[in-house]
Amino acid sequence: MDPQQTLEELLRKKGIGPQGSKSLKSQELTELDHLMLNDAVSLTTKATMLTALLTLEPNGDEKVWLEKIKEMPEENLPAELLQFIKEEGTGLISYVRKIISRRELSYKECKTCMDLLFDKNVPEYIKGPFLEGERLKRESFTENQAFFESLWERVDHIKLDMPVLIDICDSYDGANRTRIFSPFIAALLTSCGFPAYLHGVDKVAPKQGVSTHQVLKYLGKDPLKSSEQLRRDIENSNVGWGYIDQQIFFPELYAMKNMRKEMVKRPFLATFEKLLQPFQARSGNYIVTGYTHPHYKDELVAQLKYQNQNAASLILKGVEGATQLSLSKDSTYVLYNGTTIVDGTVNPVQYGLQPLEAKQDKSLTAKESAEEGLAALNGEKNYARENMLYLATVILDKMKLADPIVALDLLSKSLDSGKAFSHWEKGCN
Repeated sequence: MDPQQTLEELLRKKGIGPQGSKSLKSQELTELDHLMLNDAVSLTTKATMLTALLTLEPNGDEKVWLEKIKEMPEENLPAELLQFIKEEGTGLISYVRKIISRRELSYKECKTCMDLLFDKNVPEYIKGPFLEGERLKRESFTENQAFFESLWERVDHIKLDMPVLIDICDSYDGANRTRIFSPFIAALLTSCGFPAYLHGVDKVAPKQGVSTHQVLKYLGKDPLKSSEQLRRDIENSNVGWGYIDQQIFFPELYAMKNMRKEMVKRPFLATFEKLLQPFQARSGNYIVTGYTHPHYKDELVAQLKYQNQNAASLILKGVEGATQLSLSKDSTYVLYNGTTIVDGTVNPVQYGLQPLEAKQDKSLTAKESAEEGLAALNGEKNYARENMLYLATVILDKMKLADPIVALDLLSKSLDSGKAFSHWEKGCN
């Protein structure tokens, strides 16, 4: 393993958060001594590791290591990282030091930090620790509000004159052990009169998993259509669905891909980038998204309610934190319908579907998702078909867009008749 990979593995172990992090042992800290001074290792990764050790409660060995660093920083750290230890330097680094001390930032301070995050003159080895420190101390509601608003304000939201637009908001880092059927579900929903679209990137940390972008590309479709091209597709009732890439609608955030890889852990950018609605129906979108940790379920719905830019939001405890539901067990959800918040569970049996087990496989690529999803659109009675019918029915039911029995019948007939496939064929070309 090369030095960069070695430090990334240590950071994966340490830089998770107060509940999940593991302490570094004496031998690992000795290895860290060499890595911190190795010019072949990214400054962003070094700075992010230092931030994790300074922010989280240290064990005995870590405490000794930190005392050594603080006593002789010039001998143990690259010159660029001395400002993390010494009270020197202004701008974003001053806010990083405040975060490391586990103090919350004000709304105004957060807005300033976001301006600095997108400032090309600020080095990435300070930006990464800002994102890491916020995640480790856990962002406050006010901080998240400012971060979300700052991202929102940097996107050109294209308004569409339609009453319903289903916005499928999967995590941008994709899946690394389950199949992805979201693009096929978008085409299926659209074929039944409910326009839908997706957005994402080709590949991004921390998972760098299989994404909708990769599935579309594998099947010969164009994941980099312009905003204007996608607008025409969504407004065309014969197409009605599509995909917009972050490269197109938010290139400044896309440019942070390498930094996000080198800082290793999941920043708040991952929480909010999927909720930016680059296309919006006139009364806001019907948002469908997923979560992994209960804390972020509550935070997501609270932020979406406060923001008040959506018609309704369905937040699902999906497989790998995505929108895709398990066909073998209950799945929890929280629904914000524009006025109230409702928690509940769904199960395939409730919708007249048979429970099915899907084995997880870390060797999956875009090929498996693409071929199985396309086979379902072509009438094959496979796992993808059941999964697509299940999620699409849940969306229409919980959003009060259609009666569940009527919805399932409508969706099934669209698959069997080839109508869903026809819409699929015309999209993202």
